[in-house]
Amino acid sequence: MLLDEGATLIGKTISDEMAFSLNGENVHYGTPLNPKCPERIPGGSSSGSASAVAGGLVDFALGTDTAGSVRIPASYCGIYGFRPTHGAISLEGIHPMAFSFDVVGWFARTPDVLAKVGGVLLGIELPEFKINKFVIARDLFDTNDHRVSSKYDAFIQKLSGLPVEITEAELGKPDFLTWIEVLRNIQWWELNQAHGEWIFQNLDTFGEEIRGRLEKISSVTRNEMEEKRLLRKQLINQIENIISPGTIAVFPTSPGVAPLKGRSIDEARASRINTMRHTCIATVAGLPQVSMPLLEKDGCPIGISFLGARGQDGQLLAAAQVFGKG
Repeated sequence: MLLDEGATLIGKTISDEMAFSLNGENVHYGTPLNPKCPERIPGGSSSGSASAVAGGLVDFALGTDTAGSVRIPASYCGIYGFRPTHGAISLEGIHPMAFSFDVVGWFARTPDVLAKVGGVLLGIELPEFKINKFVIARDLFDTNDHRVSSKYDAFIQKLSGLPVEITEAELGKPDFLTWIEVLRNIQWWELNQAHGEWIFQNLDTFGEEIRGRLEKISSVTRNEMEEKRLLRKQLINQIENIISPGTIAVFPTSPGVAPLKGRSIDEARASRINTMRHTCIATVAGLPQVSMPLLEKDGCPIGISFLGARGQDGQLLAAAQVFGKG
């Protein structure tokens, strides 16, 4: 679709093994550069795509996003990243990871290019930005870093000056672990169904951190997966009562700036759970989310996300143009 509209294919980029990480550190091919903070990871799994866009090698790049694989590298590398409504873009030709959550997303350095790509992939005309309410996700703005919290407060204050209703809510009820467990159990089951035989035949070839999680994907039983699918329906109903058409939820895309390279496996795994608190809502509910490079700390980016109602992708692209231009 993009080629038909005049895009030029430059090449393919590095990702995490099996697209099964949020870090971007590939033991076989190396870690793509985070151009904004070279000593820090670029985020994954679509790490090479984010790196190429942030480094100015290309105008935009495609990626896939199952549990945050476009949104997190967008936040870490200081670019725009878009996860569309689940099912809005065809997955024909895409190797499945977890079909209940997989989407094609994309990166751009500017909101104009982000919207142009979105118009092609989604088959829509960019609408006028018009919403009724911003919902501040207080349970995701919590941080112990006062320098970051002051930036969050300033951004929320800026929103308060707009002629729309501003409310606060906790998105992660009953708790984020429930959302993450729903995501993880369904994801592991579907990954095992799609690729388990090949994975376990080649398990020793994977990097240690990813191998440790791949070893567990066969532990999820069908009954456990079905239970989580039922719970997922409840969570979707819950979040759709908060985020209806005309409403946008606001929160940091990631817990903070990109972590430094060379973390231990234990540190990486602890960070993954914390990061998934910020990505699990859109994944489980299948809602569109845009990450925008609006804040930074010590020169390193922190993305701010807008989460919209199902099918409200155009409003998020329009919002990025409004906020990306100050």
